[in-house]
Amino acid sequence: MQGNERQKPSMIGVEREPRQLIVAAGLIVATAIVQTIAVLVLEDVVWLWRDRVTENNSRPRVMTFVCGVIVYLFALHIAEISIWAAFYRLVAYPSFAVAFYESGLAFTTLDVPVLPPAWKFLGPAEGIAGLLMFAWSTTVMFNQTHWIRAARRRYFRQRH
Repeated sequence: MQGNERQKPSMIGVEREPRQLIVAAGLIVATAIVQTIAVLVLEDVVWLWRDRVTENNSRPRVMTFVCGVIVYLFALHIAEISIWAAFYRLVAYPSFAVAFYESGLAFTTLDVPVLPPAWKFLGPAEGIAGLLMFAWSTTVMFNQTHWIRAARRRYFRQRH
């Protein structure tokens, strides 16, 4: 090798390991299915509670409703992180707690999990899934709470 030639870094094996792409796609689909079901359930719950919150639009009731939506979405993301963590537990980590921690870092894009070379692509794939699920949840949160502002205006007009 001559002095001015640089050695190419070795690939992690993605081109030789199509199974990690297939597994990543499966985990993303599983995450999306959980998100879809949870969003549909949330929409039903909001429709049940919407009239109650609109009729008695006090601050504590509105805050309870909005906090309920946020806690629900938080629990949803914990469940989605657990899907990835369960797989990580099988291929890389000694306990579910460690796998869950590493999965949480990847899902929030704070870090990439330390996985065996045959599964390295799953970290970035989980980051992509997390970004998509957080964006979807943000949209859901706004869609499920936007009517509160109009309800508060009607409430104050009736009271004053």
